[in-house]
Amino acid sequence: MFALKDYPWLCMCMILMTVGLQGCGNSSNGTDEKIELKVAPKITNDATVYAQQAWVLINQVDPVLYNAQTDQIATQVREPVRKLILDWRINVKMTDSVTEGKYALCRKALNSIDSWARAIAENEGQLATRQANYERDKTQCKTAIDNPALGNTKEYKNLF
Repeated sequence: MFALKDYPWLCMCMILMTVGLQGCGNSSNGTDEKIELKVAPKITNDATVYAQQAWVLINQVDPVLYNAQTDQIATQVREPVRKLILDWRINVKMTDSVTEGKYALCRKALNSIDSWARAIAENEGQLATRQANYERDKTQCKTAIDNPALGNTKEYKNLF
């Protein structure tokens, strides 16, 4: 007798769950979107690549900084500099800093660029000091690139 009273409720619950869950199964609205897979970038702990990219970027942003083009500093200087610094810090791990060698001076030059660019954009003081720091770091970066024996010369490929 107890089973006969619960049977209609059980059937009604099953029907409602079936109808309710029908909408959860397929969420496409007739459009078949394909997911595009991209090839992952090759990760290296070799700072040579990043030092060379830094040198190219330094030479690209020099005119913007020396001409104090404040309207272009955010997009043409600070964003690419910060992206390269971040990529460098992620891919050249702290444990690999021994292999980074003198190329770390190029990363320091990128930090000096960011500091000088921020000072120009926000009209801060000490522009001459920040510019002098940048020029010193740029010279040291150029020296490291011109003399690869000072930087890392071999890529450590046994990461795991």
